[in-house]
Formats: sequence, C-alpha cells, structure tokens
Amino acid sequence: MPDYDVIIIGGGMVGGCLALALSQSSRRVAIVEAAPFAEHASKDASKRAIALSWGSRGLLEQLDLWAVLSEAAMPIRQIHVSDKGHFGKMRLSAETQQVEALGYVVEASQIEAAVADRLAKADVDLLCPAQLLDYRVTEGRAVVSVQVDGIEKSLSCSLLVGADGGLSKVRQLGGFELREHAYQQRAITGLLKVESSYRDVAFERFTAEGPIAMLPHFDDLYSLVWTLPSELAEQLIKQPKDELTARLQLQFGQWLGALSLVGDCQSFALNLAYAPTTVADRVVLIGNAAHQLHPVAGQGFNLGLRDAVGLADVLMTTNSDAGEAASLQVYAKRRKLDQGMITGFTDQVVKLFSNDSAALSLIRNNGLLLLDKVPAFKNQFARQTMGLATRLARLKAN
Repeated sequence: MPDYDVIIIGGGMVGGCLALALSQSSRRVAIVEAAPFAEHASKDASKRAIALSWGSRGLLEQLDLWAVLSEAAMPIRQIHVSDKGHFGKMRLSAETQQVEALGYVVEASQIEAAVADRLAKADVDLLCPAQLLDYRVTEGRAVVSVQVDGIEKSLSCSLLVGADGGLSKVRQLGGFELREHAYQQRAITGLLKVESSYRDVAFERFTAEGPIAMLPHFDDLYSLVWTLPSELAEQLIKQPKDELTARLQLQFGQWLGALSLVGDCQSFALNLAYAPTTVADRVVLIGNAAHQLHPVAGQGFNLGLRDAVGLADVLMTTNSDAGEAASLQVYAKRRKLDQGMITGFTDQVVKLFSNDSAALSLIRNNGLLLLDKVPAFKNQFARQTMGLATRLARLKAN
C-alpha cells in the first residue's frame, strides 16, 4: 500500500488549496514545500495584487478561506475598459450582474497566510523545508525521492501532483511537453495614490504600447500592472519617479485624476507557457506548472484554483485509487475547455490590444462598442470575467 494517496509538490496558493480540499475527505495527503511561509511573505512576489473573480470567491468559501480573506479583500463593483485614442469603451457593473461584486483584489501574502494557517490545522502531512529530487512510476504507484531537512527519503503515492510553479520540476522530470511564447514584453508593477474618489472600480486601458491595469488596493491606493515592450520597460523602470509617473499619466489619462507613485516599482518578463497535456501515468500538473498566462485579464490564480478544486472534486467523488487513469481522464476532460479558452483568450487580447495597426485599432474599437451595447455579448463577457463561464466544482467528501 502506498504511503499516501496524493503527494503534492508545492504548497503555495494552488497546491495548498488542493490539500485543503482533500483534507475534507478520507484521502491521505502530503505536501512537499521548499520554503516556510515566513520566507514567502518576505518576497516581493507576495506583495502583488491578486484579482479574484466572483467564481473564485465561491470556491474559497468551500475551502473555509473566504471568511478570513473577505476582511482583506477590496471589492470590484465596476470594470471600465477603454482603448487610448478611440471611442470604444465597455463598462461592467456588479449591480447589472446582480452580484455583490464582480471580483475582489487581495494581496498574495494574505491568501498565502490564510492557506498556511488552515494547513497547519488540517489532516495533511506537511514536509517543509523539503525538495523533490526525482520520481518514477512503477507497479501502480509513484515513488518519490525527496530531501527533508537535508535527509533523503523515499515516499510512495497513488497520485503525484505538480503544483510547483512555472519552473515545475515535476513537469521537467516527467517529460511533459511545454509550449512557450515570449511576448517581448515586461510588466511594471507598483502602487499609486490617485486624485479620484473611486475605490471600487477596476480599469483596463489599452494603448499601442500595451495594456495598463489599475486595481483598487487598500489604504486608498491603486495597484498598477503596466505592460510595455521589454526595452522600453527596462528604460522606464530606471527613470526618476516623476518622469515614470508622467509617462504613465500620459498613457492612462485622467480616469483617476492625478497619479502619484508610492514606493518602488518592480518589473518582470511576460511569457505564455502551457502544457498541452497535463496528465500522465499517476501524475497531474495544476496551476502555473500547467499554464502561465499574461496578466492582462488577471486570470492566472483563478484558473489554477479551478484546477485544484476540480481535481479535488474528481478525487472526492470516487473511492477508487487516486491515480486511476480513468479518474485522471475525467479531470483532464473537465478542465480542457476552461484551460484552453482562458489561455487562448488572454493570448488573443495581448496580440489584439498591444498593437498600433490601424486595421486592428478599428476592429478592437468596434468590438468594445459592440460589447458595451449588446446585452447578450456583454453578459457573456461578464460571465467570463467573473469566472462563471465554466462548470465550477462542488466539493463532496467521500
């Protein structure tokens, strides 16, 4: 008998949510995580704003995480999309969609802290600090070599889950195909003081240089994600704050009044990477190990969360071997449309809206006008944005 039903490599937000879901069942679960939460919290990446869709709120409620996170969540009640230099605009509102909020903004560290706190109390074995060394699939199980506190151990499981991010070692060791596309863009992120009194409106401003996303943040601030060609981003990040802010103001306009940067900005490269096949014999990839998206639509964590809860749903509604091929194929089939649709959607948005072509400008301008004026199109776009365009899992313990 294997040591565990499921071993999850990576105990971050996505891997941790999978473990929490499975802890509600009879499955024996272990997490292999390289760094304690305190180390995650000290990194700049933990300070980034995560856009949670309305659908993700429902999934987090099932994991008993929302009650805590709601105290640290800024609601988005309106979304305003515009294209610089053109008339096309599109507006969504929570009131029209008959929901409390279209989504929420939560700092990554808040989600990580809530997950870590719940994991500490859950029926899950947490191996940390620990690293995956190797694994092999043999005789109906995955045999996993890990290093825990400097000591090498061999563990076995029915199913090995790679939730270990964009540089996934599970994916590399398993020989999964990875398709990649470099956008030749970088994102500049930071926090801004704004003159406007808006505090629940998210803005997506498309420009010829790239999209600018503004998300409501705590302390009357807005969180910036500014996409630019790589060379230009590298030049701007080195400029004095007033010059950087002036360039941003010129591109974004006066939707939030005068803008003022607070603290330092960060910059990182943007790429598309995804595994066409995310399941193999007794192995499955979820979250960024399976797909890394451009941040233009804020869908990365939402998609990974749906992976985690979707996999848990399959494993919790069958009493069979956790790594049974039939169960993994059910999971793969359920997730294929959502993963493909979101990956394709974000890729096409980047290509369509990061371009100064006159023909494409006409297409996107007319497209925004059409979305705004035709209720059926607008509602479908809203459902996509809210994470409701696909089947959402419902966790039922076996």
